[in-house]
Amino acid sequence: MQREFDFVSPQDVLYIEDHPTNVHLMQALFKRCPHLNLMVARDGQEARELARAARPTLLLVDLRLPDCHGSDLLEELRLLEGYADIPAVAVTAEPAFQIEGTSFCEVWPKPLDLAFVLDRLAQLVERAPMVPGRESAPAPALHDT
Repeated sequence: MQREFDFVSPQDVLYIEDHPTNVHLMQALFKRCPHLNLMVARDGQEARELARAARPTLLLVDLRLPDCHGSDLLEELRLLEGYADIPAVAVTAEPAFQIEGTSFCEVWPKPLDLAFVLDRLAQLVERAPMVPGRESAPAPALHDT
C-alpha cells in the first residue's frame, strides 16, 4: 500500500549505510517518494561531512559502520546545531539492539519490510520540522551517491 504525501517541499533524509545492497534498496524505495531527497553516507566520516553541509529532516543510521558504531555517531551528530531534535531511526540487522538509552526514536530491522518503511517514512517526515528556507525549493533529483 503506497501512501500519498500532502506536501510538495522536498525534504532531505540522510541514510548512513556502508553495504551497497542496502543502499540500492533504499534508493529504489525513495523513488516512490519524490518529495524526499535521499543523501547517502557510507561511513561515519562521510556522515559528519554531509551533516555539516545539510540539515535533513530524518536520519536513518546503520549501526555497524566501518569506522564507528551508529549509536556513537548519532550522539556526535546530536551535538551539531539543529540536530538535537531530528528524528533518527536505527536501521539494523542486530536483533537484540534496544533503543533505550539512545536518541533513536525507533528501530527498523533488516531485512526491511518495505510497506512498513514507506508508511513510517510518511509519518516521520510529516512530524519532522520543516527546514527554514526549504518551503519553496523545487524538488531535487534523487542522489545516487
